[in-house]
Amino acid sequence: MGLSQRPLVRRPFYFLIGLGAAIGAGMLFQPHWLALCNRINARPQPGLNGAITRGGECSPVSSMTMSGNFLIGFGLFTLIIGPIIFSLAHVLRHGYNWESSRVETAVSNLPMLSGAIYIAIGAGMALAGS
Repeated sequence: MGLSQRPLVRRPFYFLIGLGAAIGAGMLFQPHWLALCNRINARPQPGLNGAITRGGECSPVSSMTMSGNFLIGFGLFTLIIGPIIFSLAHVLRHGYNWESSRVETAVSNLPMLSGAIYIAIGAGMALAGS
């Protein structure tokens, strides 16, 4: 069995790839944030009393805070969608024994743990960057 086939190596590697991708996406998006926010806030919005309102001026966000926000979003996505994807991939790869009872496996719990860690790291980055 090759080193890349071992779950002890493969899963932390995927975790680090996800961490890097979310942080990288936040850093790439950060320079465009102010223009996007101001463009959205410039649109007229009907208020509760029928008056037309516009949003206020947006504040700049540091790249560390934006990366933390992206990491929190990626963590939520991983926490919710990850177990579904990993369970379906496990069924596709190994099949399902319909005679057995439903038992939570590490296949469905690891994405939830990864998502919680992404959220914790993202919250720390967002707080440190603000």
